[in-house]
Amino acid sequence: MFKVSAKLEYGLRAMILLAEDYQKKKLSLSQMSEKEAISREFLAQLMLNLKKANLVESYKGISGGFILAKNPSEITLREIIEALEGPIKLIECIHVNDTCTKQNFCQSQKVWDFIESKILKLLEDINLEDLTKGTLRKEEVLSL
Repeated sequence: MFKVSAKLEYGLRAMILLAEDYQKKKLSLSQMSEKEAISREFLAQLMLNLKKANLVESYKGISGGFILAKNPSEITLREIIEALEGPIKLIECIHVNDTCTKQNFCQSQKVWDFIESKILKLLEDINLEDLTKGTLRKEEVLSL
């Protein structure tokens, strides 16, 4: 079963929250934790991953908190997913040679490669602004 992890679900919710307040104010871990009902400790781990990926900036002190590192329209869903979960790879043999004896003539590999490329394109075409403003339309997704 394909399943979105709690890490991704909560991390995306935190990013949407920051995007909604983009250029208005910094949000503290406590504010985000309370507003989204996410454990403060778990959220701290997620925000560290997002900071390492240069998607958020953090500020210390009494008026500290987190802000987006760039405009929400410049942050793709793919970037968020990879910051939280690592590279998107449906099957290993697409990315690493010599993982299978049938690799050179495997029809299944071609299908998974095709599907992965479509998924990556979709995730690159959806940005954080789309998610916050609800501008993602079903027609755009189906046009893949």
